[in-house]
Amino acid sequence: MKILIASDIHGRLRRMEGLSSLIGQIKPDKIIFLGDFLYNGPRNGVPDDYDPLAVSSLLNVYAKNAIGIRGNCDSRIDGDLLGFPLQDNRVIRINGYRCDLYHGDAYSLQGLKPHPGDILMSGHTHIWVLKRKNGYVYLNPGSISFPKDGNGPTFALFDDKTLTINSFPDGGAVASLWLE
Repeated sequence: MKILIASDIHGRLRRMEGLSSLIGQIKPDKIIFLGDFLYNGPRNGVPDDYDPLAVSSLLNVYAKNAIGIRGNCDSRIDGDLLGFPLQDNRVIRINGYRCDLYHGDAYSLQGLKPHPGDILMSGHTHIWVLKRKNGYVYLNPGSISFPKDGNGPTFALFDDKTLTINSFPDGGAVASLWLE
């Protein structure tokens, strides 16, 4: 099963259009969105392509295959615009692995109870991470809209036994981790 993982879109229409194009090329079985869908946040300024209503329409194209995690910038009304439910945390199985999905802010960390061998997937920091530590695999796909810490925009793929961080919008591999 091929899973595309993205986070921190923050209402940027051109970035969401680029992600839609990649989704069309990659054809993932599922898409995991790790929060901060529509609101740009007070620290980011208002980009010229900020259009949360248009972004919500593009996101809704993928509603049947989407899993949504609520971010710290996602209000209840934002969730009403999306055609898939937003949860604060969720545990799912992907390719035989237990995956804990959360945004990464203090609120979403409440109730997080990982098990050894889990894959912890979060957004929030806008900095990609892919590493093994303390018996877990940590994955943060970074941000396609407002990357931080000198990183370019990124997203992630989970294909069979491989996790990959990919540059956006070209999709080139930045980092990869084989799980076996």
